[in-house]
Amino acid sequence: MGRVMAVDWGSRRVGVAVSDETGTIARPLPTLEVTTPQDAVGKLAAIASEWSVQEIVVGLPLHMDGSEGASAKESQRLAQNLGARLPGVRLVLVDERLSSVRAEAILRERGEKARGRKERLDQVAASLLLQEYLDSGRP
Repeated sequence: MGRVMAVDWGSRRVGVAVSDETGTIARPLPTLEVTTPQDAVGKLAAIASEWSVQEIVVGLPLHMDGSEGASAKESQRLAQNLGARLPGVRLVLVDERLSSVRAEAILRERGEKARGRKERLDQVAASLLLQEYLDSGRP
């Protein structure tokens, strides 16, 4: 099985979550502050190496009608660049429609204050993305 990492891409903040060694339970990591896509790739590659990740799930932000916009293309480029940097790691793009909405609802339910919520939002979104992928019985 092996450890899996999820990435909730954003141009300034990137949510990251990793699974346990059995690929069963997702846990959030601190939100990454990034300045460029290359900065994000470098930081994500370092995390993948540190955690001995065998698979990376990158959220694909599709429009509600299923079409791809600029953000989806950026996520695809990020996945391609990570794949080039980490040739032994499997990369998977996963539809992440509404993950941020669900993450926001979870944070509100927990009573978390708006201050600092953006960083937590990215963490929760990445964790949701990863847990749903793990629970899906992935291919």
